[in-house]
Amino acid sequence: MSEPKLIIKEESSAKKTRSPPKKTKVEQSVPRKKKLKTDADKAAERAQHLRFGKAEITPDEASRMTKQQKRAMYAAAAARSAVHREVDQYEDDNVGTQALSEGEKAAETTHDISKSRYARKLKKKAKMQGKKGARTAKSSAQKPTAAQDAGASGTGEGGSNWLSRWRQKQDIQKSYRAATRSGGTAAQTAGGQKAASGGVPAAKSGMEQVIDKGRSVVSTAVNGIANFAKSNAHVLLIVGVFLLLLLLVMSAFSSCSILFSGTTQVSGQTIYTAEDRDIRGAETDYKKLEKELDKKIKRTPTDHPGYDEYRYHLDAIEHDPWQLTSFLTTLYDDYTRSEVQAKLKETFAKQYKLTIWVEVQTRYRTVVMIDIFTGIPYTVQVPYEYRIFHTKLVNKGLEVVIREELNNDQWKRYEIFQDTLGGRPYLFNGGLPPSGSDGSGAPGIDYQVPAEALTDEEFAAIYKEAQKYVGTPYVWGGSTPETGFDCSGYVCWVYNQNGYNVGRTTANGLWNKSQHISEAEAKPGDLVFFEGTYDTPGKSHVGIYLGNGMMVSAGDPIKYANIHSSYWQKYLSGFGRLSK
Repeated sequence: MSEPKLIIKEESSAKKTRSPPKKTKVEQSVPRKKKLKTDADKAAERAQHLRFGKAEITPDEASRMTKQQKRAMYAAAAARSAVHREVDQYEDDNVGTQALSEGEKAAETTHDISKSRYARKLKKKAKMQGKKGARTAKSSAQKPTAAQDAGASGTGEGGSNWLSRWRQKQDIQKSYRAATRSGGTAAQTAGGQKAASGGVPAAKSGMEQVIDKGRSVVSTAVNGIANFAKSNAHVLLIVGVFLLLLLLVMSAFSSCSILFSGTTQVSGQTIYTAEDRDIRGAETDYKKLEKELDKKIKRTPTDHPGYDEYRYHLDAIEHDPWQLTSFLTTLYDDYTRSEVQAKLKETFAKQYKLTIWVEVQTRYRTVVMIDIFTGIPYTVQVPYEYRIFHTKLVNKGLEVVIREELNNDQWKRYEIFQDTLGGRPYLFNGGLPPSGSDGSGAPGIDYQVPAEALTDEEFAAIYKEAQKYVGTPYVWGGSTPETGFDCSGYVCWVYNQNGYNVGRTTANGLWNKSQHISEAEAKPGDLVFFEGTYDTPGKSHVGIYLGNGMMVSAGDPIKYANIHSSYWQKYLSGFGRLSK
C-alpha cells in the first residue's frame, strides 16, 4: 500500500514543478519544424522500414496507443515476420517464390510510406483544431487515430486528397514492375499477398509451377523429336542401317581377333618350341645312356668271370625319339640341351631296370671208374655245383614312364605333339626312311608267295596269320591288331599265335632269342634282321622271310619288300630261326 502513495506524490510534485502548460498528445507528436527530405534520406528511411518493421511507429505514438492497439500491432508485425521467414526458407529452391516475397515486401514498404504521410497530415490538422479548445482537441486527437487505422488498412480515405492517392498508386505500380523484373509476373505479384497470408503453401505452389513448367518443356521436346522422326523417316533409316553395318564390322573384327588368338594358342601347343640342335642333342644324350647300358651288359663275362654259364633276360634297349621330345617339350617348352640333362638321367633310370643274380645248381656228371679188384670199368654220377650268372633288363617303356609323370592336361598336350610330330617331321625317321617308305619302290601288298613254299605246314600257318594284317598302318610300339603294329610287335604277334612263346620284345630281343643262320640256310618262316635303319643299339628292324629274297614286315603300312633292294641291302644284318 505504501508504494501507490509514493507514486501519487511523485506525480503531484511533477505537476507542480512543470512550468509550461500541458499540451495535448496530438500537439506533442507534431514536429515544430518541418524539414525537407532528400532522395537519399527517403531511400534510407525506406530501407529502415524494410529491415525493421516496428520503426514505423514513433515512441509518442506508441505511448498514446491503447493496450488492445499495441497487441494488434505486435501480432501483425509478428505474423509478417513469420511469413517472411517461412518464405525466405524456400528462396534458394524457388526463384519465383523469392520474387513473390520481394514484391510483397515492396508493397508493405509503399504502405508504410503512405501511412506516415497520412499520419503527418492528420497531426497537422489536429494541431490546428487544438487551438479552438481542449475538448475539441481531444476529439480531434481520436480522429487521426481512426484515420491512421484507415491508412493502415490501405484504403487511403479519412482526410487524404487525390494527389496522395495518385502517388500511392504510382508506388504500388513501381513495386509490381520491380517484382516482374525479378522473375515473377503480375499475377504472381498479386499472389504474393496471398503467400504472405498463407506462408509455406504459397511457396509450395510456386515450386509446383516450376515443376509443371519443366514437364511442359520436356513434353514439347518429345513432341518435337516425334515430329522430326515422322517428317525425316528416310534419314533415320539411313542412320540406322549405317549403325547396323558398323556393329557388324566391329563384330567381324572381334571374331577375327578371337580366331587369331585361338589359332596362336593351338599352334603354341602343337609345335616344338626348342631349337633343332637342342632337340637332337637331347636325343643323342639319351641314346648315349642306352649305349652305355648295352656295353655294360656285353661286358658281363668280363666284369663277372668264373661262372659256368651266363644267361641274359633282356628287353630291347630302345625308345621312340618323338616320345622323348614331346615329353620334354610338354614339361619345359623352349628347353636347351643342358637344361634337361638331369631329367634325361631320371627318365632313363625309370625306363630301364637292370638286375643280376647268381644261380647255383647241383648237377651230376658221369664219371667212369675201374674196379680195382676186377678191373672192370663202371660209371658213377658225381654231383657238382653249376653256377649260372643271370642278367635281366626290363624296359618299362618310355611312354609308360611319361604317362606316370604327366597330369591329365599335360597328357593331352603330349598327345597333340605326338599326332603332329611337333610340326617337324624331318627330325627323326623312327627306323624308317622318310615318308614311311621301305625303299623298295613298290607298294608291296600284292606279292604272291610261291605255292611250293606253302607245302610246309608250319610256314603255311605262319603266313596265313601274317597275311591278315598286310596293309595295316605302321604304329610305333604297337603289338596287337587293335593298337596296330611296329616291326617287332608284328612278328611277335604272328609267332605267338602259332605256338611260339616269344612274348613281346624288340627286333634285337628276337635276334637274341633266335638261332643265327646264314642266308643260304634261311627258308620261308625264318626271320631276317637289319641294323642301322635308325640310331639304336643292335638290330633295328625285323621281318618274316618268305624265300626268294622277299619278306613281309611292318613298314608303313605292313607290306612285302625285297631284302636286296637298294635301301634294305645296305642294312641287311643276318637271319635267325625261332624254335618252339
